[in-house]
Amino acid sequence: MFSIKKLLKPLFLCTLVIALGTSLTGCTQITKEAAGLKAEQYLGKYILKDGIKAHAKESKDLNGFYVVTLDVKKDDQVLDNVKVFVTKNGETMSLGPIFNLNQAPPSPEEQKQAAAQGLPKKDKPEVRLFVMAGCPYGVQAETSFAPVIKALGDTIDFTPNFVIYSNAGEGQCIDKGQKYCSMHGADEAKEDVRQICVWNGQKEKWWDYVSKFNTSCYEKGDFSEACSKDAAKGAGIDFAKVEKCVKESTNTFLDKEIELGKKYDAQGSPTIIINGTAYQGGRSPNDVLAAICSTFNKKPAACDIKLDGGDKTAQVQGGCGK
Repeated sequence: MFSIKKLLKPLFLCTLVIALGTSLTGCTQITKEAAGLKAEQYLGKYILKDGIKAHAKESKDLNGFYVVTLDVKKDDQVLDNVKVFVTKNGETMSLGPIFNLNQAPPSPEEQKQAAAQGLPKKDKPEVRLFVMAGCPYGVQAETSFAPVIKALGDTIDFTPNFVIYSNAGEGQCIDKGQKYCSMHGADEAKEDVRQICVWNGQKEKWWDYVSKFNTSCYEKGDFSEACSKDAAKGAGIDFAKVEKCVKESTNTFLDKEIELGKKYDAQGSPTIIINGTAYQGGRSPNDVLAAICSTFNKKPAACDIKLDGGDKTAQVQGGCGK
């Protein structure tokens, strides 16, 4: 059976991070229809072969990007249906890796060189995942990380972190002094705080909550406290404790996130830090598992497993932020 993800699999080794921050805030934007046309043309020119073509049938605005739905066809028969992200300046697209729409994709040798990276070893690796609650790339990274963290359990020290900006402008911050801001607005920053509070107070349910939130709230563009509360209920979270934490500890927790962001130079979502070093390889579950396992002084048995569907998850190499 034809699958465009299988066709793109060799490209998933590549790390191509294209300054997406400018695409989110820049003055020059294309229409969603133009974004669909550029995605369609790029796939047809560089990716699809043997008479297979892509047809953009729908484009939507989502959290600073255009989401383009395409039918992949041959002789008018639909072989596959895919969704891609296109930045609003029309410069980059992601379906797996990020593609620069103004140039051909990298060669296999360039992909291998980009993926090659050494990470420090430890008895118990320390892993940090910096995200923004409203960043599509951060959400996809969380989806990839979830089965990995579950598999490795207490053999690693995992911590979720959040990218917080200062002086980002009116509407982006939760305080008048504009110290605590997020790229996609104040509501995103508020949800970041709620997720920090869940981690610090009800850690064992954090992944359940994030999964519920991403499915029930993020996908709908709803970052309200009410939606968060419903997601918390579905994950068995005591939301009253979350509310108390938000009221009493917002500044303390966000000050810490800002400090950690500076320490690890985590300005984009997602930023993956393994043993104090930025990891920029593939982001499928099996890629992440292999990367973390490469940093053990002595690998646990979990490193020998193959995660179900671990190579099918979209391995997006882009990010939100600087």
